[in-house]
Amino acid sequence: MTTFEIKAHKEIDVSFQGINLTEFSFKVDNKVDSDEIVDTFIRSNHYSFDSLSNCRKKEPEKPYLKQAFNVDYLKIADFKKSSKEEISQFLIDYLNEANWGDDRNEFAMLLDKYFEIHSQFSLENDFYIISKDWFAQEDERVIEPESWCYTYYFLIISVDRKLNLLTFTEWTYD
Repeated sequence: MTTFEIKAHKEIDVSFQGINLTEFSFKVDNKVDSDEIVDTFIRSNHYSFDSLSNCRKKEPEKPYLKQAFNVDYLKIADFKKSSKEEISQFLIDYLNEANWGDDRNEFAMLLDKYFEIHSQFSLENDFYIISKDWFAQEDERVIEPESWCYTYYFLIISVDRKLNLLTFTEWTYD
């Protein structure tokens, strides 16, 4: 059995782009792998409520955009398990895509702030990433209207087995 406890929450916003970061300590009763820890997390209230931005938690009746993934249909295999370097490269490649326009500079500012955090992660951490862009609009794993309202929406989850920390980052641009 895996249990989670919130350790820290931080929101980083640049215009309409943002990172919602929540760090959790976790305890495992037996030696489970990181895949199982992440799978348990995304199916828990810690993902569906504790990881929400402050405004969504405080005013749940307001029509804020929700999380864009339907966890009832997600499998751990839908995430790309990555290294710290691969996550950095994904984000750099994303920044260097051609279709940004004026929004690229805002993403670059967001990325700089995230890399300050990312640099503190151990090379031994397991990272998981999933992007709404990997799914067709009608795929049951993404939720409408969120899946088409967000310009980008992806999650990066880091699992530090030595410190028993899971860091959840939700990247959004609406």
